[in-house]
Amino acid sequence: MRAAVLGIVIAFISSSLMENVLGSQESTTYAEEYELYQKAEVETDKAKQRVLLIQFVTTYKESALDLNISYLYGLSYAQIRKQRQWEQLASVAENFLRHRPNDSASIRAATEAYQHLGNSHKLIEFGSKLYNDSPSSDIAYLITRAYQSLNDDINFRKWGQRIIQHDPNNLEVLVELSNSYWGASDFTNSELYAKQALQVTEIAKKPDAQSIREWNAQLDRVRGFCYRAIAETAYTGKNTNKARDNFETSLRYDDHNDFTYYRLGLIYWGTRRTDEAVISLAKAVALNGTNVMKAQYELDRLYISLHGNTKGLRTIIHQARTELNPR
Repeated sequence: MRAAVLGIVIAFISSSLMENVLGSQESTTYAEEYELYQKAEVETDKAKQRVLLIQFVTTYKESALDLNISYLYGLSYAQIRKQRQWEQLASVAENFLRHRPNDSASIRAATEAYQHLGNSHKLIEFGSKLYNDSPSSDIAYLITRAYQSLNDDINFRKWGQRIIQHDPNNLEVLVELSNSYWGASDFTNSELYAKQALQVTEIAKKPDAQSIREWNAQLDRVRGFCYRAIAETAYTGKNTNKARDNFETSLRYDDHNDFTYYRLGLIYWGTRRTDEAVISLAKAVALNGTNVMKAQYELDRLYISLHGNTKGLRTIIHQARTELNPR
């Protein structure tokens, strides 16, 4: 999966900013401003230079030299990044932003620092500003992951959608959006993103780090999930035939999902295919997943209705387990 390191999208302010005419609109304090700027420009110690630049933005609330001050301050981030001093980078960036809150380079630096520090709240705060200034899939991805880490499903879906606007073939995010909407019982959107993900599986490129076997197995798991999501949408909409067909298709790609067997067991039972229902529910139990208790309850009910007791169930579940995991 894609790396989420903000350094990929970080770029220093172009040196072309230095081509701006210094003091194109001189203020009454321009001479003092320019003198302090020159003093900062020739300072070779980056820490001392930052002190002078902070002195500048503190003293002069707005200046014709602001772009040049921002450029010099932005250059000082390079050494801190190289040393991977993320707490210092965050502090230095926020110090400048207190006086120049819209400085793009400092917003980028703060976003990068808080991403490395794992501070989701701060990453969202500065990343959102960065995205508004320069929208991109990479920034949206970081913010999406930050909201996910905070279990904020609403904003996770909101920013996940923004990723898809930039990168409609992002298979990872399409699947996670489908799953998130499923969890919210928004089956319309769950099916929508599942279908999009299925289309992308036909054109997705294998990452260099994965073998063909691993890649194909991953794609099959994705396809199994997508057909399961489509099937569940149909099931909740009482479209039994569509649900059955898609759950059965899901098994062709992922035959070890207990939820699929559980749902098929109920569908088969409802259409009086009781032998298939018993086998399907037994496999759901044998897999011992999150649906094991529900599957066991329904299997017991069905078997008792057919045989008056549960004496033969242990053997049936053992056979199901053997079939799922042949030696």
